[in-house]
Amino acid sequence: MADAAAQVVIAEPLSRPAPGTFGRTVGFFRTLMRTKPLGFISLIIILLLAVLAAFPGAFATHEPADTRAGVRLQKYCLGPQDTFLCPTVVEKSATFGDRNVPGKLSNPFGTDQLGRDNYSRIVYGARNAFYVGVGAVVISTALALFIGVTSGYFGGRYDAVLQRLVDAVMALPVLVVLLAATTMLGGATFGKLIVLLGLLGGFSGSRVIRSAVISVRSAQFLEAARVLGATDARIMVRHVVPNIFGPLMVQATIGIGSIILAEAALSFLGFGVVDPDQPTWGQMLQISQQIASIRPDQLVWPGLFIALAVFSFNMLGDALRDLLDPRLRGARGSFG
Repeated sequence: MADAAAQVVIAEPLSRPAPGTFGRTVGFFRTLMRTKPLGFISLIIILLLAVLAAFPGAFATHEPADTRAGVRLQKYCLGPQDTFLCPTVVEKSATFGDRNVPGKLSNPFGTDQLGRDNYSRIVYGARNAFYVGVGAVVISTALALFIGVTSGYFGGRYDAVLQRLVDAVMALPVLVVLLAATTMLGGATFGKLIVLLGLLGGFSGSRVIRSAVISVRSAQFLEAARVLGATDARIMVRHVVPNIFGPLMVQATIGIGSIILAEAALSFLGFGVVDPDQPTWGQMLQISQQIASIRPDQLVWPGLFIALAVFSFNMLGDALRDLLDPRLRGARGSFG
């Protein structure tokens, strides 16, 4: 009895259950917000732009090609009229005389020289920017995976030949190639731009994937898979690709911003999609520069959204690169 009473039972510490997928996701965003606030803000901006792109009709106040949206060349109106938030502009005309053009809240970003609502065209332009950006990145990522994984995994002569092909493609001036290709194909469409930008981005992106594959090619878990009889295709798909997910995500994120910028550059030069019902931010810049000498403010809104989208994707990509780098993850702790 005494011996039994004297015995001390030490309870085993309860182990913390491993977080599930939802817990890891929440932990990742919490870590992003805490350690990379600029990257987290960029993610919020991208999500807001993505909502605009997904539901443009719910946010636009007019049809993008509606020339009756307001008086031509209205200025922005973001507050009370006849203040700096909603100025009235005097339009001078030798034929019809001077007239006052007040801003209207129904046209918060003003109107262009045809009377179309700039805000609505910005919203629909977001849809086309994301359509081209995401579509081209899907193609470029698939091509970069094929070239980079096979080249880095097999090495040898196959790698040497494939990398010389990549060198040749990367030596070409991208903008000149795009201008020539769109001209030879009979003008640009969104489908043609997606394929062209995706193919060019895939070759350049394969270098990053190849480097990541080479770093894991001689890992012990790959040797174990070979000993167990796994084929090369199975090893690449089941073991190599999941271990280069970090660089892949970073490259895809930054790639969307680069493609949005490339499409805007093509449209600004007059080689993009020319369709009033399908406005793009670059197309709006190209139209605005025609009257930039008298209304430079028309360049502000499309330029601002191009810069905002590209900057956000670049900052989010930089943040993901730091968070997903296994050499830095231990210093920050896990996402659970």
